[in-house]
Amino acid sequence: MIAQQVTEPAYDQAGGPGYLKLFTAMEGAQDRFIEAWLAERNTSSETGSPQLASLQADMERYQADVERLRKLYEPYVRAARTAAVRAHWAGHQLRGIPDTFFADAAHYTVPARMQRIHPPWWGAFLGRLQQPLAHGHPAEGYLLDALPRLRAAAKKKTLAAMIDEWRAEQNDNWGWYGKTHYRMLARRAVQKAGQLTRWFDTRAPGYLTNDAVRFTLDSELADRLIAADPWSVSMPTRNPYEGWTEHWRN
Repeated sequence: MIAQQVTEPAYDQAGGPGYLKLFTAMEGAQDRFIEAWLAERNTSSETGSPQLASLQADMERYQADVERLRKLYEPYVRAARTAAVRAHWAGHQLRGIPDTFFADAAHYTVPARMQRIHPPWWGAFLGRLQQPLAHGHPAEGYLLDALPRLRAAAKKKTLAAMIDEWRAEQNDNWGWYGKTHYRMLARRAVQKAGQLTRWFDTRAPGYLTNDAVRFTLDSELADRLIAADPWSVSMPTRNPYEGWTEHWRN
């Protein structure tokens, strides 16, 4: 959105009065062709008169001239888009999660219920959650998801080169500029996944591998939270997963 907002103004600035005059002429030619085409379509089953063909040729000539100039100005426009996006990300927090991260959670979700049931516990939990997330960048997860595909595609190019290209394509979307140590990132992700798996296997055996066990445990949790919730807000459905849809995968 930020890049789109500056695109046309950048073309206007790069081209100056000559480009603006040509662009206005192209828009006029397009309007004349569309008006004539609609008039012929409304009065006849055929829309191929010599007058219409002439208007179409005139429109396409202007379009080609504008496209030729836009290609010349593309480097300037790309630079303007990049500068605008970088300025946008410079004013935004890119690491960690704010205290209001769960503020939009529906009243019946687990995060919303826990805040009402035990505010001190919730405050301590959120603080502990913020500590590890204060380091790194949220987009690292997208890189981890893309790594298997990038490894498979790294044939003529090295994996590092593939990652650099992928990063260049994604940078403006996430404000994630600079280098990353992808090998260390992947190694730590494996370690964290192992820790998380062991935690679930110890405290909720079968939760990660058995749908029936997961459904039962989620149902029991939902019932206990409903009973303890001072607001007594019912869930809109008996499917316990509905209570997690706002944020549980985070």
